[in-house]
Amino acid sequence: MPTGEEYKRFADLIGKLARDYKAPIFQPHITSLGGIMLPEAEIVKRTKQLVLNQKPFTVNMGEIDYENYYFRTLFVRVDKTESLLALHNRSKEIFRMDIPPYMPHLSLLYGTFPVETKEKIIKEIGKDLSCQFEINSVHLVKGGAVEDWHIVGKFQLKPRMFNVIS
Repeated sequence: MPTGEEYKRFADLIGKLARDYKAPIFQPHITSLGGIMLPEAEIVKRTKQLVLNQKPFTVNMGEIDYENYYFRTLFVRVDKTESLLALHNRSKEIFRMDIPPYMPHLSLLYGTFPVETKEKIIKEIGKDLSCQFEINSVHLVKGGAVEDWHIVGKFQLKPRMFNVIS
């Protein structure tokens, strides 16, 4: 999830679009892996393993785009950096999931809307939402209906510290 000003910027835009188009409101986020079907305690354990020795990193946001999928009806593309892809690939390993190719993005609107509506929105808010922000934690979100999503845990990214002694 973005933090600080970037969190506010995206949360405000998501909220406005949701109100204007009668869509669900959700927190701005970049999903690394979804659809995990394990007991919550096991997911928490594996998420702790995921963040172990993972350093914070920067993500680069780019242009707005759209697809014909409910969760990617309107989104901002995220650059596929080495650090982001490494976190995603490690997620797939730890949770033992084989999923389609990763397309990192930050959704702005959920739902099913005609192309004309999406293009109208892009014209209004601009095509380019370029910015950068640091990813310094992983949030574990319990799914279901979007309005029922809630954060189960926040796990800080931090490299293991070593001391040199003589």
